Amino acid sequence: MLSLEDKYVEVNGVKIHYLEKGEGRPFLLFHGARFNAYTYKETGTIDAIAEVGYKAISVDFPGYGKSSSGNFGSLSNFINSFVDTMKLDKPILLGASMGGEAVLGFAVAHPEKVKGLVLVGAVGVPSYEKDLPKLDGKPVLLIWGSQDSVSPRTNAELIQRHIKTSKFYNVGKQHACYLDDSNGFNVKIKEFLKGL
Repeated sequence: MLSLEDKYVEVNGVKIHYLEKGEGRPFLLFHGARFNAYTYKETGTIDAIAEVGYKAISVDFPGYGKSSSGNFGSLSNFINSFVDTMKLDKPILLGASMGGEAVLGFAVAHPEKVKGLVLVGAVGVPSYEKDLPKLDGKPVLLIWGSQDSVSPRTNAELIQRHIKTSKFYNVGKQHACYLDDSNGFNVKIKEFLKGL
């Protein structure tokens, strides 16, 4: 059985904590504002990703969880620096809420560095609208809680309008839908990964 490891890496002089499990193409997980890298351990998502042949890397944003604080200008810039520091080749990235906005911002700025995206109740989507077509053709999984009061469904619909290769699913009810229905959430991610 593959073990889950706590690891640290220095990114632009800042000590960043992440959890890693599995082998294969890297799959980066980024949390929302009230959460941290361990959230995806608790939901079984890290295990689910490793089970289908990917290397799950769940990251604490700077100043969250066990990561030190540091100024990267934006969380999207941090993701770019993390990917470069780790020398990751075309990872798949998952981001929830605030993390979803960070992942989307990184992806539209550096589409050549991204294999695919999983956006979970991503916020701030309209500010990236003009750049969304850059991601058309890439596999994008959109997961929203059916009664998400933080990120409206129109955010997902906006992405679908510009990225024809995106697929939308409702899982659970609340904004942090992976807590409502962890199993359903993990099933959708595994299906997505198996289809790549």
